[in-house]
Amino acid sequence: MTFLSVPSNALAILALLAFIVLALRLREGITLALMILAAIVVAGLSPVGNMLLTPLEQRFPAGRYPPDGAIEGIIVLGGSYDTVSHSYLSTIVLQEDTEPMAVMVDLARRYPRAKIIFSGGTDPSYPGPSEASIVKNYFISFGIDPARIVVEGRSQTTEENAQFSSQLLHPSPRSRWLLVTSAYHMPRSVGAFRHAGFNVYPFPVGARTHGWKDMWRPSSTATDNFRRLDVALHEWLGLFDYKLKGFSDGWYPAPDRKLTPPPA
Repeated sequence: MTFLSVPSNALAILALLAFIVLALRLREGITLALMILAAIVVAGLSPVGNMLLTPLEQRFPAGRYPPDGAIEGIIVLGGSYDTVSHSYLSTIVLQEDTEPMAVMVDLARRYPRAKIIFSGGTDPSYPGPSEASIVKNYFISFGIDPARIVVEGRSQTTEENAQFSSQLLHPSPRSRWLLVTSAYHMPRSVGAFRHAGFNVYPFPVGARTHGWKDMWRPSSTATDNFRRLDVALHEWLGLFDYKLKGFSDGWYPAPDRKLTPPPA
């Protein structure tokens, strides 16, 4: 996604443009400034972020556990671990979306025979140990057998998560895999992993919204509303981009009834 595809970035650039136009005393300055002010108010104080984010987060049901023995491995996507800070700190620093990492220990114990797969590379522009190696040590520190842990440390995108994991694991048509990522990111992830040959049980975690009933209710802070809009638009554009480029099996991937466990 480009810099200007993030609404808050685009509004900041437009606000700077309006200031320049006003400073030059051009007639269009007032009109442009009013339009940008209206867009900022809508983005920061309205439920538009919730309206775009809720359908993504509600696409796949949460809290559905397949029966033990039904899955070959648990795949968690990278992105929660702060590789920039870790290059000069001695502890793991978790970023905004920490839930995928947090639930892995419980899932590893719930499914003791399943492989544990971490997929996520490190930005090569930052020095220090790879994200995959640090996360492997994180899992081991909770008592997970190292022999169960498989790491894929090259990927920089969700499409690469799926393709590189497929090259590493060679999933068979009969195999089943639990896919763990943030709820808003699950539709794009499912599409990419299905396209790469995986039969996945989606396990979305860390929802930012509170279901359909709160879809029309904005957050109490403008910063949270801006953040939800940024995240949602990024994912909707990503869904369109992945299908257009042939990285996904659908425009808006839907649950597979055969791979949707009953509520726990």
